[in-house]
Amino acid sequence: MNAKEVYNALILGIRDYFNKNNFKKAVIGLSGGIDSSVSAYLAVKALGNKNVTAILMPDLGTTSRESIKDARSIVKKLKIKHYVIPINEFIKYVNKINKQLRFKNDIYAIANIKARTRMMLLYYIANLDNALVAGTSDKSEIALGYTTKYGDNAADILVIGDLWKAEVIEMGRFLGIPSSILKKKPTAELVIGQTAEKELGASYEVLDKILKMHIEEDMSVQQIIGKGFNKKIANNVVDRVRLNEHKRRSPIIIRVSEKSFHNMEWRIPITNRFRG
Repeated sequence: MNAKEVYNALILGIRDYFNKNNFKKAVIGLSGGIDSSVSAYLAVKALGNKNVTAILMPDLGTTSRESIKDARSIVKKLKIKHYVIPINEFIKYVNKINKQLRFKNDIYAIANIKARTRMMLLYYIANLDNALVAGTSDKSEIALGYTTKYGDNAADILVIGDLWKAEVIEMGRFLGIPSSILKKKPTAELVIGQTAEKELGASYEVLDKILKMHIEEDMSVQQIIGKGFNKKIANNVVDRVRLNEHKRRSPIIIRVSEKSFHNMEWRIPITNRFRG
């Protein structure tokens, strides 16, 4: 990847999107991880630091002190306005509702409601400030479906949505992101001890290689395995891409008329394989 060329293209794209939609401001959730940090840097470079607001939404007890510290360091370096809004009280209320409904507790349902609570807050603040929500999901996460529908994958613009995880890290180095963030293991911190690579079953270095072969080179899982990749991991990656297609699409409309909004839809940029 030519980092400078990609950087210039991203800045141009961000500015163009905001200008065409008559918005000047962006709101972004800042976790202290590589994706949100790079997204914040790009948003500030494109729109100016006075037009970007960062929202830190820790889940106290689950979000690490290091993540909060790293997020604050990004805010300080970029000189942007920020708010810290712990989400614990929201989650307590959801647990209270669940006791009334008497459903069995589900760790993944709670993890997802954390992501959706954060997006709800981002849109609330964006509405108050006449801003757009800048999403922070990268191409690897989107392809794998390693996002929460209407949570972290809901946004007005996905700043790094066409960059693989390795490319996000490379862009981070180009932008001068602190080494503490560059070296950090990717994690959504929705569950204590969770890391993305542990949950996905392989390092992003391996995952990205398989994704590129499957998506960009249109290779089958058998062909990928033939290249020397672990059978279980290759099958897991290809299955995730297929089964999580619904996360990359707008809600399905059951058509009863001849006219369609199809050509008016904005789609998440993965590859041509997922468009049209």
